[in-house]
Amino acid sequence: MRKAMRIACLAGAVALLAGSVGAAEPVDPAAAAYARGDYAAALQAWLPLAQHGDAAAQLHVGQMLRDRQGVRWRDFEGAAAWFRRAAAQGSVDAAYALARLHYEGFLVPRDTAEMRRMLKAAAWRGDARAQLTLGVVYEYGLDDIFADYTAALMWYERAARQGVPELDGKIAKLRSRVSEKMTKAEIAEALRLAQAWDSALE
Repeated sequence: MRKAMRIACLAGAVALLAGSVGAAEPVDPAAAAYARGDYAAALQAWLPLAQHGDAAAQLHVGQMLRDRQGVRWRDFEGAAAWFRRAAAQGSVDAAYALARLHYEGFLVPRDTAEMRRMLKAAAWRGDARAQLTLGVVYEYGLDDIFADYTAALMWYERAARQGVPELDGKIAKLRSRVSEKMTKAEIAEALRLAQAWDSALE
């Protein structure tokens, strides 16, 4: 009897293990192709998904067009179009990527309204890169966006509170630099705005 029970338990364990293996996540052929450097195959696999509304695939296609992966030439306009579609579905990475195309001057003419809208969309979702970029934009101004040290420090402060180790050193330098240009009252207002932001998200 005991022997029969042990056999039954062993059989059940084997069946459970087999089920776990069978339920493993399927390999994404596009991601696998990208990982091995076969960018043409990755783009070919992601493009139909992107065309059918997959936001992650749209982001990938945009990145590949931007970085000249799987295509002969960089296509910033094409990349922007895919980033817009992914951002409209809530992709923070796509919103930031689109904003960076404008910020770095890869889209002509630069649309500062779209750039700022995309940066703020990502910033509201807690993206430290977007918050940091907004800080730089407001510290120096850009095209029709005038410099505003209080706004710049507020965004640097917000980025610092995200706790992203690879950005912490840069953020600290930027906060120190812009603070040297400000009055104590301006600094206090920037910190108040950053705290108000925290309260709004609670």
